Amino acid sequence: MIPVYICDDEPPVNALLTKIVANQITILAADMGPVQTVDSPQKLLALQDGFPVPAVYFLDIDFPGQMSGLDLAIRLRRRDPRGFIIFITAHGDLAFETFRLRLEALDYIVKSDYQSMSIRVRSCLESIRERLSCAPPGQGRYCTVKILDTVRHIPLEEILFLEAIGHRHTLQLHMDREVLEFNSSLDHFEKELDGAFWRCHRSFLVNRTRIRAVHLKEQTVELDNHAICLLSRREKANYTASMARQ
Repeated sequence: MIPVYICDDEPPVNALLTKIVANQITILAADMGPVQTVDSPQKLLALQDGFPVPAVYFLDIDFPGQMSGLDLAIRLRRRDPRGFIIFITAHGDLAFETFRLRLEALDYIVKSDYQSMSIRVRSCLESIRERLSCAPPGQGRYCTVKILDTVRHIPLEEILFLEAIGHRHTLQLHMDREVLEFNSSLDHFEKELDGAFWRCHRSFLVNRTRIRAVHLKEQTVELDNHAICLLSRREKANYTASMARQ
């Protein structure tokens, strides 16, 4: 499910947009939700920090006395570089400013009547659904890692493998040009990544799309950057059995 956020400081607009978005998600049978509604940029940033990415954001432009919708979008882009931003505004000409700020907004919906807004919202949701359905397996999904006070959202395709280090709950996340070390467990990520990664050994969780070869004699798994991970006897037997069934 892809989270959907609506942020506008006018209660009637929030209520109208929530109804429109929820109705269109139901009509399209889109794998989106829950729809979360807030009335300030600060509330949205606090709420979004605890939810997965990518997400869909319907943002007002004007928040008197607070950060603008454009500044909010800049903050969201840092946390969710592949999210879908749709501006809800009374101003029709925002394309140049959002282009200058590299916000890659999906659309600009002018506040108007229910029917007109419904048509534009439906078009946005259909476009998002199409883009996600065309993405290669794993692309668009993220692994969320907390390192001290920093939260990183890492695209799955950039991860080679995760490795448990020592006897403490310490993990290393290996990418092509970076290794992150933090406290967690492989059990947590094996469940979180839901089949996209293979627990080839009690100390290794490897990205299935990055595997170059499985060396049964050496009991190792080779990644596409030639990194080597261990292969347990049990997983060697499981792998051999699965190959025999094919």
